[in-house]
Amino acid sequence: MTATPRPKIADVAAAAGVSVPTVSKVLNGRTHVSEATRAKVQQALEELDYSKRSTPASQPGMLQLVVNNFDSPWILETMAGVEAAADRLGYTVSYARADHSTPDRWRKLREPSVNRLDGVLLLAPRKGSRLVGMVRTLKIPAVAIDPESAGDLPIPSVSPASFSGALTAVGHLLSLGHQRIGIITGRKHSPGHGRARYAAYAAALHEAGLPVLPELVRDGDFSIESGMRLGADLLDLPEPPTAIFTGSDLQAIGVMNAAGQRSLHVPGDLSIVGFDDIAQAALMSPPLTTVRQPLAQLASMAVGMLTEQQDQPGAMAPTALEVATELVVRGTTAPPAS
Repeated sequence: MTATPRPKIADVAAAAGVSVPTVSKVLNGRTHVSEATRAKVQQALEELDYSKRSTPASQPGMLQLVVNNFDSPWILETMAGVEAAADRLGYTVSYARADHSTPDRWRKLREPSVNRLDGVLLLAPRKGSRLVGMVRTLKIPAVAIDPESAGDLPIPSVSPASFSGALTAVGHLLSLGHQRIGIITGRKHSPGHGRARYAAYAAALHEAGLPVLPELVRDGDFSIESGMRLGADLLDLPEPPTAIFTGSDLQAIGVMNAAGQRSLHVPGDLSIVGFDDIAQAALMSPPLTTVRQPLAQLASMAVGMLTEQQDQPGAMAPTALEVATELVVRGTTAPPAS
């Protein structure tokens, strides 16, 4: 007797009269789906007896998140988002450092006797990453989260909208009346996002009829230390900036420390805008104005894209999705002192 094929996500979409991404949104608990559409999808799921996994509950499937390091709040928040999304779909999550990931280790986790590694999430892979080549060679379902250069990747990816987020941040400072605006970005450390945020800074100034002054531009590595050091450089100029936009919240926190060491009041003497909206941003004194990256949404989308590859074996189309960012205005921005 021939077994009935397990329904695929495309079957659910056809039965409900919606697109595959819409079904994925419902499965992953995402918003932007009307209640009527959600009800149709839920009905189709029940009628087709759809389940994301056929693995016994005693041996759940595993997704592996590969990171470059574990010392960033941004990484820890992304990890939490991946775990929450994976748990909703019945997966466990393992973690590995990029420099510890090898073809042999992945092959062992993919052996029929083990058969637990269902997919790999690569967090912030560099351009030309060997890991991307490895997943392609081994035919392991994979998705990149926040890659350095999504457009060049041969695997699906999901990223924050760096350019538009930075454009909004600098536009906010300009709307408050700031004209002498410094920037601490990360063009060398992270060419993709660093350059995009710098390009947005330059575009916003150009739109306002202001020049990009080289003495107000610094290039950091997104760390608190670089924010303190480069912030000090900017604040010690004969004519310092009245506002500074940084490429990360950690750099913004470093700038706040540098301002405090010089007895400068934030935002009375200096306005500061970060990028990320890590948990510490709202706890600073004053709370940090920043560009929020929807880390939980990025993680959920990445897990959803990865599990869709389970429904469609061999589907490795290099789709690059970009998620909107949001400016969160708190206490570190104000009009410049008169």
